[in-house]
Amino acid sequence: MKLSPAPSLAEFIATNESETYGSMQQTTSAGVGESSPDMAGDGVGFKPVAAGETFLVTICVVCCFVICKSSYDIMKKWRGKLDVYIIGSGPIGLTAALLASQSSATAKIVMYEERTRAQLMGRSHQIMLDGRSVSFMRKLGVDFDNLEGCWEEDRFYTRIGIFQDYLLSVLQQRCLPEMSIHLGTKFTQQIANTIHGSTKQLAVVIAADGLRGSSSSILGLSDEFLILPCKAYGAFSAFERSNQPQVPTPDTRVRKLKLDLSAFGTEFRVPDIIKSSFHLKLFGTFRHRYMSLLCDKTESNLVRQLRITSDPVILRNIFQESFNNYRCKGEARMTDMEALSMRCSSRLTEIKLAHRKEAVAYVEDEHLIVLVEGDAARNLNQSLGFEVNLGLRGIESLGKLFQYLSMATNKHEILKALTLKVKHTTRLNEDIIRTKITAELKQTKTSSSSEVKR
Repeated sequence: MKLSPAPSLAEFIATNESETYGSMQQTTSAGVGESSPDMAGDGVGFKPVAAGETFLVTICVVCCFVICKSSYDIMKKWRGKLDVYIIGSGPIGLTAALLASQSSATAKIVMYEERTRAQLMGRSHQIMLDGRSVSFMRKLGVDFDNLEGCWEEDRFYTRIGIFQDYLLSVLQQRCLPEMSIHLGTKFTQQIANTIHGSTKQLAVVIAADGLRGSSSSILGLSDEFLILPCKAYGAFSAFERSNQPQVPTPDTRVRKLKLDLSAFGTEFRVPDIIKSSFHLKLFGTFRHRYMSLLCDKTESNLVRQLRITSDPVILRNIFQESFNNYRCKGEARMTDMEALSMRCSSRLTEIKLAHRKEAVAYVEDEHLIVLVEGDAARNLNQSLGFEVNLGLRGIESLGKLFQYLSMATNKHEILKALTLKVKHTTRLNEDIIRTKITAELKQTKTSSSSEVKR
């Protein structure tokens, strides 16, 4: 049964006021030259009675409209349910499942993950949840007091394997009758062919299987990405110490790092008219250590030389000396042998954001909606240690989207709900370029005036 939209309040009031005004004119014309038993000869008392009747009619119309509109909304909520399919059980996919499990608009949740639970738990690299992400996860029922990790101010640090295992446990404890999690099951075209909705129940597929995932292509979305500059240059390094424990560690940030590279040649000794500020970030567990070097997009001589240099030793030396100066208390110095085995950028490159051109799709014939989230939707060309927070920003609007889609009764309402999702995604991408990188440059834990020399 298809429900027709309820008429607006303005239409109700305008219609009834015109009817009332017409009946008043008829009564007035009929009483001209005659006396009425309800009125004195001069018509005294007519206006108060007519005004009272108009007021009562208006009140009745308003009440009828409110009752009809409320009944209509309740019926739509009762009627609308969604089947939610999630591909990928990383932090973004599991958080999307938590959102769906809390939504009254969800009828069924199905998750597909290529890796087994043991493989998920074995993921060792560290993630950082900022204050906004922590608040968002708390609303979904995440108890950080029972989660292994460490705090620094409002930021929480933990290993991604521990975080995924905890979210899986939370989902399983909710014991929803229509939830099924298929670990060790790769999403294939055969599975995709079985997913479809109906005229009474939409199906929503959330592709969150990472940058190298194939689910978006299987579902028919374009693999085209748009590349946008972030107005900053950066370099990245990573090394592993297999004898160290996988202990979550807060970030170390150094603002306005001074570099003395005069020993590498005369081109580095040219005085700079334009001053450039370098910012270092040291993050990761004691076993897997990462460093990022950022600077504003300027044309100073030092920045220009680091962008065009063909000598990989220069940045390797910068990262080695920076680590030895700002490592955590109790951490061993980086030896020359470790520096040689360190994965490191050979020169400064421009930091860019790649976001999927087609991240939202509606397949009308199948009553199917496809959303792409997390690294599969957007990613930076260098790791800066906050990527999981970008993915969580992208799914903050999923709760409202589920409600809007469950109450949609036609194609226009579905497209209207998806338009809001597209706008949210566009704002997020713009915010990353405009403010996120800038904020990363300005945040600092340790300010230093010491120089990195060779």
